[in-house]
Amino acid sequence: MSALIMLLLGIMLAIRPAASGSSVTYSISISAPYFIVASTNNDFIIELIAQQSNVKYAVMVIPRASVKLMGSNAIEGQGIFPGILDFANDSDYAGFYEGSINSTSFIGTFTPIIEVGKPSTLSYSALSSLVNVNLTVYVKSGIPVLLRYFTFDNYNSTGNELISTQSSVPVITDYPPITISLAVGTDCNTFIIYENFSQPIEVIPMPFIINVGKSLTLIVSNITLVSVMPFTEVNVLEPGDLLASKEPIDAAVFKLMICHVSQGLNYTGIEALYARDYVEPLGINISWGLIPISFNASGVLAIKELLSYLNGDHFMISNTTYPIDYTLVNGTGSFTDYAVLTMAILRSLGIPTRIALGFAGESLGNDAYVYHLNGNAVIWVEAFTSFGWVAFEPISTSQFHDYSQLLSIVLYTALVSFLLMIPWIIGYYIYYYLSRRS
Repeated sequence: MSALIMLLLGIMLAIRPAASGSSVTYSISISAPYFIVASTNNDFIIELIAQQSNVKYAVMVIPRASVKLMGSNAIEGQGIFPGILDFANDSDYAGFYEGSINSTSFIGTFTPIIEVGKPSTLSYSALSSLVNVNLTVYVKSGIPVLLRYFTFDNYNSTGNELISTQSSVPVITDYPPITISLAVGTDCNTFIIYENFSQPIEVIPMPFIINVGKSLTLIVSNITLVSVMPFTEVNVLEPGDLLASKEPIDAAVFKLMICHVSQGLNYTGIEALYARDYVEPLGINISWGLIPISFNASGVLAIKELLSYLNGDHFMISNTTYPIDYTLVNGTGSFTDYAVLTMAILRSLGIPTRIALGFAGESLGNDAYVYHLNGNAVIWVEAFTSFGWVAFEPISTSQFHDYSQLLSIVLYTALVSFLLMIPWIIGYYIYYYLSRRS
């Protein structure tokens, strides 16, 4: 079975077998229209348009070999397909759909196998005791990069801190090379990045670039983990696009494809499904009358409007965190304030948005950089558009250096450094259930 069947685990944050006597222990009859959410070389990911009021959404993965493509958004076939069924009462199940699909509808049943629990909250203030602060990463790269570690999907206004209400689980377990496709663009260039670690690690930092200031011109199209040393299996964790090795490693080699933004291109990969985890409103009160933007545009144009506004003369960065309305009125706030404000506004416009955490390096000359986990921590915003994920800083704190390569970014922020971990929830027994049934 394709490793893509594990995508249905991407929303799972606590996992347990469906208990005997639970509310769903039988097959459920389903007849519903559908649309194709995303597609890959091997699979279609479709969402059923739920007809029952108690169903929030239903998603299944269908191998291309099992169906015929009947049009741009229509397939026909029959079989047994892994998927998830999410109920309005927060009871969610992973299992199998069995039935037939025509050009407009799916008719069949859903059999639950595993009940999916809801997330616990993880904040970066709780991470300091869970990571080795002495880790140093040495990087050889023709372009300056950030090392991307973790993502946050929400904000605790009481504690003034970013939080993650999602735990990432493996959707792919394989030996390198492994490629994560994030976006599509034009005029692409590929760069090889070598990472060496001062001590063995399992959480693998990914090289990354972001847009700075008002600029929104570049995307990371693909990140390929070419190899690790010693050679071992690697997990791709979703949601969040994270990497972790099965055994500790001392070094990693990446291939980074960087492209120019092209609004005429349409991303159809699996990230279109994972992006759904970052679209719910934050629950932060925003006085829209304080924002002099009509947001008549959508997608990347709306992001550009917001960046132009935040990078105008009204705003400046302080070392103090303030309520959102205070920042809008007085034009001052911490870098985190601006990142949260950006995420809240873009989500209110229907644009999936998350905040990523990483580290900036210090140049040693001759394309060599050093990164310390106890310093130079940075955050940035990632938003999902028609062409995929695009990363940027919400308010300019950058210094530019004039390199001859495609990209020249050296990022600096006034953030107080903080430490991190990856929530490590491994669902191998789920894969066991799915593999046996398939």
